[in-house]
Amino acid sequence: MEHPHLIERRTVRTINDPVMGEFRIPVMPLRFSDFPDELPLQAVMLGENNREILSSYLGYSEARIDELYEAGVIKINEGN
Repeated sequence: MEHPHLIERRTVRTINDPVMGEFRIPVMPLRFSDFPDELPLQAVMLGENNREILSSYLGYSEARIDELYEAGVIKINEGN
């Protein structure tokens, strides 16, 4: 993944992850003229969208979601 040829040909790219840090990954070997070379690659943290999902899809109130947090039923992974 560190070979100059791979880097020059853009067959690997560097990702900066908030938990794992910076590392290289292989890119898709095929390229298309109407498709961007690189797409953003950052997944949400576990639990990051709890409030949105619980309220939008399950109809939970903010108070109910707060209760779930306080009871330890749900939490946000803060990268620890």
